[in-house]
Formats: sequence, C-alpha cells, structure tokens
Amino acid sequence: MTVAADLFALQETDLALDTALARLAEVDEQLGESEELLSARSWLEAATENVRRLKSTQSDLEFEADEVRAKVGQVEAKLYGGEVTDSRELSDLDADLKSLKNNLQTREDSLLASIELTEEGEAVSAQAQSILSGVEARWQADQSHLLAEKADLEPEIERLRAIREEQSGGADRAALSLYDILRQRRDGSAVATVERGMCRGCRITLPRNIIQKARDPGALVQCVSCERILVFV
Repeated sequence: MTVAADLFALQETDLALDTALARLAEVDEQLGESEELLSARSWLEAATENVRRLKSTQSDLEFEADEVRAKVGQVEAKLYGGEVTDSRELSDLDADLKSLKNNLQTREDSLLASIELTEEGEAVSAQAQSILSGVEARWQADQSHLLAEKADLEPEIERLRAIREEQSGGADRAALSLYDILRQRRDGSAVATVERGMCRGCRITLPRNIIQKARDPGALVQCVSCERILVFV
C-alpha cells in the first residue's frame, strides 16, 4: 500500500469517527427533558393552580351566599312568625328582607358565574393533563431510542479509535503531520482520489506530470489547487 493510500484509509476511519462523535454529541444533547415536555408540564401546573384559585373563590362565594341565605331565613321568621306586630317594625323587616334577597341574588349570580369559570378551568386542566401524558409517552419512547443508540455508538467509537491508533501508528510522521494540517484546513478531507485525470476534492483537471507523480507508490503528491494529497484507488 502506498503512503497516500495509507492516509486515505486513515481518512476513511477519521470520517467515520467524526460522524459517530458528532452523532453522539447530538444524542447527549437530546437526552433529558425536552422543551416540549417542560412547556406541557408548565401549562398543566398553571392550569392546576388556576383551578385551585377558582375553587377557592367559589368556596368563598358559597360561604357568603349561605350567610346571606341564613339571614333571609331569620328575617322571614320574624316577619311571618307572628311575634312582631308593630307596623313600623314590620315595615323595616320587609325592607331588610328585600335588601337581603337582592343581596342574595347578586351573590348567587356571582356564585353561578364562578362555578362556570371553575368548570372551564377544570376542562382546560384536563386537556393540559391529556397533552402532557401524550408528550411524556413520546418523550419516554424517544429517550429509550436515544439511550439504545448511545449504547451502540460508544463501543463503535472505541473500535474506530483503536483502528485509527493502529493506522496512524505505522504512518510516516511527516506525512501524518501534513495530513493533520490538511484535515483542519479542508473540513476533514485531507486526501482526494484521482478520477479521469481530475482531483475529486476540488474537481479540477490535474496536469499530466502531477498525475504521473501521484502514481508513484512512494510519492506524496498534492493537488495544485486544493493541496489535498492525491491517491489512486
């Protein structure tokens, strides 16, 4: 195998390793609670707290209405019980009763509106719970898939690293140094194949003398345009 061919094989390993490492980083980033899950949970918490407030308000209104209702009963008992006979006192009791009944009607209207708001709030809370359940189910399934993929990626990365160590261990130091520099400059692609007289890295037609030099098993020839190491495969 030529020096260029050795570097090309190393590049294939490096590219596979780059891909695996990039995917592992993506998997790690996606593991944990998602924005969708946090948003759904936050919505349910807000809806639940809203129902709690609405029920508290409803309870207060029920208590107030019961108090007024009790007072109505007390005034009615005095007014119609026969114990009060004074006309002026009866007139005052009648006025009080009318005022209390108006007050009671107002409070019952408020209570009815509160009950409707509570029912609406409970419906929203139930919807939020349903959505959260669906999001959690999808999230748990996704997490399982991601964990399984991570379990496959980690040993594959170790395998590729071992291969790379073996390949680079036997490579010429000067050639390997050039390879590493070109990898940094050319987005991981330091070696390009020659096909039909063209460099596959930058797609230019190579001079005849460069092609002839690149065919030499012991030569390390670079493209005159992109500087990638040229190899025939």
